[in-house]
Amino acid sequence: MTPTGRRIHLVRRDLIFAAVREAGRISRAHLVRRTGMARVTVNSLVTDLLAAGVLTEEAAAPTGDRAGRPARSLTLGPAAGGVVGAVIGADGVRVAEADLAGRILREHHHDIDTSDPSTALDAIAEVITGTGRVWSTVAGLSAPISGGVVQSSSVLPGWAGIAPATELSRRLGHRVIVRNDADLCLRGEVEYGVAAGHQDVCYLRVNSGIGCGLLLGGVVHHGATGVAGEIGHVQVDETGALCHCGNRGCLETIASPRQILGALSGSYGSPVTAAHAVELARSDATAERVMADAGRMIGRVVAALANGINPSLVVLDGPLIEPGGPVVLGVVESLHRYAQPEVVENTEVRVSALGGRAALLGSLAVALRGTPVARGSRALPESDPEPAVEPAPVASSRAPGSPAKRERAVRRDILVAALRGRGPTARSDLVKITRLPRAAVVELLGELRQDGIVELCTPAETRSGRPSPHFRLAVGAGRLIGLALAEPGIRAVVADGTGHVEETRSVPFPMSHDSHPMLRAAGDLAVELLERYGSDARIAVSVPSPVHPGTGRFGARSVLPMFSGFDPAEEIAAAVGRPVRAENNAQLAALAEMRRGAARGARDVLYLKADQHTGAGIIAGGRMHRGAIGYAGEVGHLNVREIGPLCICGSRGCLSAFLAPAYFGALLENRPAPAKPATEPLPAALDKPAEERLLRLAADGDRPAQRALLDAGRLIGRTVAPLCDVLNPGVVVVGGRFVEPGPHVVDGVREALQRHCAPSAAAGLTVVPAELGPDAEALGAIELLL
Repeated sequence: MTPTGRRIHLVRRDLIFAAVREAGRISRAHLVRRTGMARVTVNSLVTDLLAAGVLTEEAAAPTGDRAGRPARSLTLGPAAGGVVGAVIGADGVRVAEADLAGRILREHHHDIDTSDPSTALDAIAEVITGTGRVWSTVAGLSAPISGGVVQSSSVLPGWAGIAPATELSRRLGHRVIVRNDADLCLRGEVEYGVAAGHQDVCYLRVNSGIGCGLLLGGVVHHGATGVAGEIGHVQVDETGALCHCGNRGCLETIASPRQILGALSGSYGSPVTAAHAVELARSDATAERVMADAGRMIGRVVAALANGINPSLVVLDGPLIEPGGPVVLGVVESLHRYAQPEVVENTEVRVSALGGRAALLGSLAVALRGTPVARGSRALPESDPEPAVEPAPVASSRAPGSPAKRERAVRRDILVAALRGRGPTARSDLVKITRLPRAAVVELLGELRQDGIVELCTPAETRSGRPSPHFRLAVGAGRLIGLALAEPGIRAVVADGTGHVEETRSVPFPMSHDSHPMLRAAGDLAVELLERYGSDARIAVSVPSPVHPGTGRFGARSVLPMFSGFDPAEEIAAAVGRPVRAENNAQLAALAEMRRGAARGARDVLYLKADQHTGAGIIAGGRMHRGAIGYAGEVGHLNVREIGPLCICGSRGCLSAFLAPAYFGALLENRPAPAKPATEPLPAALDKPAEERLLRLAADGDRPAQRALLDAGRLIGRTVAPLCDVLNPGVVVVGGRFVEPGPHVVDGVREALQRHCAPSAAAGLTVVPAELGPDAEALGAIELLL
């Protein structure tokens, strides 16, 4: 058989195997219909698989409903193999084997000394080698992993610098995936636990360390360098105890079980275990107070994440966590105290019900997806003698919202983003650029072409050899109109179907306590542009308040009272007689900077709008992250100081309150107006004379004004550092009016992030000024339409 013929034979054999696995039991006749292969080909391949023991054929019992001999059924055989999941922690290694239907065959704990990586990897490989045929192995590690290399960890300090997947693959002879155990716990909760059905989830594992797994828009978020979720190294006390990461006062040094049990052991004069501490907290005031205080400290960080990423569910797990316990109540108390009211109302806090098995179940779920056409029942029933909650059955991965469907959507977005950034591109080049399997690229490009999103095109230059088809984004009919509502007025950008800008326009319009006049003015401007460029133009609008991703409405109690309780797109659509899309301004600015501006090429971006209405836009994995109810990025309402100035949202000490023009009053008081105009005239702020004066002073070289902006940048950076620790962006883009006089705010943000972020997050972080200026939001509206 030729090499090509051999490859075709293997692909066909895998298709047969996958079809049997998906169906559970299937006849040869049905295999012919399902695979589209000739009967003789199916019979030949089935014979090979039966001989290898991969399949087995069973006689079917006659049912009497049809004449003739009943068809025999094919099912998986004893040599079909399975998958292995493992979790490596400070207390040893837990390993589970499952067949390809997802049934756990064996699950056991191995008391292996994991302090020495080499010895531990040898022992783990020996355990896995004895499990028979393995299609896929996935292991979880209690440490951050970047580029396949373990980073510094308080749980497994000796593993820093080790590439465990490479080492295990070399020992086992097959591909191994190693991920942070918090990410696998999250996957276990989503597949089989309390997070099933949720799209935006924050999972917290409070164990030897404190780890976090993030599900953003249905996709597990790993970050730019793979170290997303470093919640244990969020700095909560700048003068606190030194952490192994090099920072002082990290959350782990205050609220980890190690610290809690140490405090209780000191109080009682004898060692206290986690189980004993939980029991004590039910009746002893000291234990209850210590654990509740730890919960409140964790809750403060959770509240910052709730405001920043807006999950619908927070899952708590760990040896000190129990429903209604002091740690959980402390977290809930802080969440209510420090998060936005609408965020609190839409954020559920639950305790894991998987009995400490979430990471193991998650590793098996990921491993099953690494097998040929990973479908079928994956109930993972209880098989070991240890008590645990049996996970609920999970439907086929063809189900709507399943991981396979979400991953397919992500891959489509990756291809579209590549074409948007490069223009006409050969299919072979798309395979190299995206690093997706060639077969997946071919199939997805076919789908995108059928959906009218991409189209074939003629290559700009010819190449030697067999030509690869070229693709580009389909050029839509009609113009694109992007509107942006902001404090100075209304900005409009008109672009052709490819996104090329043809006109920009600005209309001054003061913002007042009633936003409807501004919306009507935006509608009038849109009508004027439609009359000029054609009635088939598509329209999107940027608004300065959160927009619910499902309903398109502002929240009933939005952060800006004038933008509350109605649908802004509907208001403008009524004026123009066409559908309109609305989106938050910072989110659209982030999208524009990622595609056209300072963050081109990056897939994990945090955009900071630095002015008195501070906000953030989040790009996660190349996709705009809005949050469960559209409140993601509301960093202006992160708490800086409990007894601080009153904010427009009704809370005290919000970040935005420290950046309001009135807060710079002492600097501007009795200061003469600038003697000469600014070197580069700044846009007029119609109703912000204090801010305008501050910016002009800074632009003219006034040292106190420049220092004030530098400190403002430091304050912004210090406040959003927890978000960077958890999201692990590759690029932080700083825009807004405060960057107009020079680099002062950007320098302050950069300095603070390097100082307060976890070293693993700070190492891969770049802070840059925005490039698109005041047009960023309107350009983001254009990008939303592409």
